[in-house]
Amino acid sequence: MDITIIKNFPIGIKEQLKRQIKTMIEDGQIKVGDMLLSAKDMGLFLNINRNTVAAAYKELEQEGFLDVIKGSGTFVKKNVPTKNREHLKKIFTHAYEQAVESGFTTQSINNFFITQLLEKSKATRKAGNVILIDCNYEVLECLDKKIKMQCDVESHYMLIQDIEKFPGKFVKRAKTCSFILCGMNHMEELKKAVPDLPVETIGFLIKTDFQITNQIMQLPAGTKVGYCCLTKKSARAFFKTTLFSSGSSLNRIHVGISDTKGIQTMLDSCDIIFATHYVYDTLVENFSTKKKIHRVDLDIDPGSLDFIISRLIKGGTL
Repeated sequence: MDITIIKNFPIGIKEQLKRQIKTMIEDGQIKVGDMLLSAKDMGLFLNINRNTVAAAYKELEQEGFLDVIKGSGTFVKKNVPTKNREHLKKIFTHAYEQAVESGFTTQSINNFFITQLLEKSKATRKAGNVILIDCNYEVLECLDKKIKMQCDVESHYMLIQDIEKFPGKFVKRAKTCSFILCGMNHMEELKKAVPDLPVETIGFLIKTDFQITNQIMQLPAGTKVGYCCLTKKSARAFFKTTLFSSGSSLNRIHVGISDTKGIQTMLDSCDIIFATHYVYDTLVENFSTKKKIHRVDLDIDPGSLDFIISRLIKGGTL
C-alpha cells in the first residue's frame, strides 16, 4: 500500500492517512473486501502513532468506506462507488510541474494550493439551510454528517410524526429554508400532511445490504418475520425498503426497541428476526432468545447523497 505521510505538512497526519485510503478505495487500487493492516501494523509501517491510525479507521468506517470488525480486522466496505480521477490527476500534475519550473518551492506550492482549496470550497459550497425529515433522529444525524462533509449547510431536524401532528409549525419553518430533504419512505406522509410544500423537496433513500434483501426474497410465503428498529414507525419504514423483494406474502411484526412487550411477542412468535444496526446490540444484550437475530446495516444511498450535494450547491443561495 503506497501511503506517504509528511509530518510537517499543513494537513494533519490523520487527515493525510484518511484522504489517501479514501482515494485508493475510490480509484479501485484497493478492492471491496480487501483487508487493511491493523492499526498497530499500519502505525509501525508509517512510523506514526497507532491511535492516530485507529482514529482514521473509525472515521472512515463512519463515512461508509471501511468495516472495522472487532477480532477480525479492517476491511474495505461493500458498495463504495469508484471514481476515475485520471483526467484530474493529469491536470494537477501539469500545474504542479509548471509551478516547480517557475521556481516555486514545494512548501510554497503546497501552502498556496491548500489555501486556494479552502477559499474555493468556501465560495462554492455555501448551500443555505435545510430541513431534514425522517422518523428517527439517528438517520437524520447520519445524513447531516455526510452532507456537512461536503458542503456548508445549516440544518434543522424534524420527525415526520411531529409534522403530521403540527403541519402549520412545519410550514412556518420550511418557508425560511432553501430545501427540504425527506426520506423516500415518508414522502407520501409528508405530502398528505402538507399538500403544498413551500420549497423544493428532495427525497433520499436508505440503502439496505443486498444480502439482507436477497435473504428476505427467499423466504417462503407465510413466514412470520419480525422487524425491530428504534420505533414501530421506523421498523415499518425499514420494511418498505424490502417490500419489492417479498411482496405481501409474509406475516410481519414491527416493533420499536422500547416496546418490551412487543419485542417479547416478536421473539416468541416469529420464525426469523431482523434488527437495524441502531438497536441490534441492545436487542441481543437485553433479550434472551435461541433464535438468530440478523443485523441490518442501513446507510444513505450514495446516489441519493451525490444528487443532494449537487442540488444544494447549485441552488443553495438564499
